[in-house]
Amino acid sequence: MRQLSAIDAIGPAWNHTQRLLLAPRRWTLLFKIGLVAVFAGIGGFGGGFGHGGNLRHMHDQPHTWPPQMMAAMVAVAALAVFLLIAALIVGLVLFYIGSRLQFVLFEVVLRNDTTIAPIWNRYGAATWRWIGLRLAVVVVSLLCIAPVLIPAIIRFIHALPRHGEPPAHLFALFLSFFGLFATIFLVALIFGIIHILLHDFGLPSMALESTTLDETVRRVGRLFSAEPGQTLLYLVMRFVLNIAGSICASITLGLSAFIALIPFGAVALIDWLLLHNAGMGGKVLMIAIWASLALLYLALMFIAIVSVMGYVITFLQAYALYFLGGRYPLVGAYLEPFLPPQVPYYPPAAYGLPPTP
Repeated sequence: MRQLSAIDAIGPAWNHTQRLLLAPRRWTLLFKIGLVAVFAGIGGFGGGFGHGGNLRHMHDQPHTWPPQMMAAMVAVAALAVFLLIAALIVGLVLFYIGSRLQFVLFEVVLRNDTTIAPIWNRYGAATWRWIGLRLAVVVVSLLCIAPVLIPAIIRFIHALPRHGEPPAHLFALFLSFFGLFATIFLVALIFGIIHILLHDFGLPSMALESTTLDETVRRVGRLFSAEPGQTLLYLVMRFVLNIAGSICASITLGLSAFIALIPFGAVALIDWLLLHNAGMGGKVLMIAIWASLALLYLALMFIAIVSVMGYVITFLQAYALYFLGGRYPLVGAYLEPFLPPQVPYYPPAAYGLPPTP
């Protein structure tokens, strides 16, 4: 397969996505692959930071709480801990499912194979290697960024005004806040770039050749060092395509929601006109019909959201494969038959001569 630039890979990726999802197929296939793509897209960690109050001030003014309030506070704290543990377990399960479905989506787009269960069964061991690689990269990246991030956090904490003291140095506080915000943004940007490079250029070799963690990272590094300009352009175009796809998806879903609301609203209005004066039984039936319409509308919107967002994510996966295909023969061998024939180049004729045939 010939190498495609970051710009030239857009057209073949779009055509490939149309063949896979919008060819004469059933809408259930679009919804199924959309589910795979959406869950593959959420295969990541999320977290947040909390902050505490001024403990010294709390101890300076002790309070005596009634036993009932203490029992209520203990119950709320226990419930919060339970919900936190449940959310952590659900997050880890979704992280594993999303990581495994990233392999499934890769093979669906690469081979045009839409049988999800056999593909899922093939990537049990590879999923753990992929999770281990992502966690190792996160740890190494945090260790590398810690010398910059920790001083920024310390400077911001020291710039905060103490309790009862006016913020005398607003400019210093603003600079500390801006520095902390810029550092966090830089950390998130670096994590995002590393994850994209590993997912788009490292995961294919793990899926096709079961490469080790260090070999996968070396391959991604060799690709970047061989073509830094095209790789950076690919990252920029991928970001642009992601934003453009999200905007188009939002517009499409908004128009679809508004158009679908018209017949549902008309049926609900007719239901009210016929049954609002029909006694208690009629009102119960009217509310039941309204509830059924609401559930049906929500189900249709869920299908639409999954299908549209799945289409965008599938296109981004195809875009990554077409950019990589000319640089990774095992990927290019699957994609080459779908590329249009290359048009031969004829140099322009000299002035006054007939054009070259």
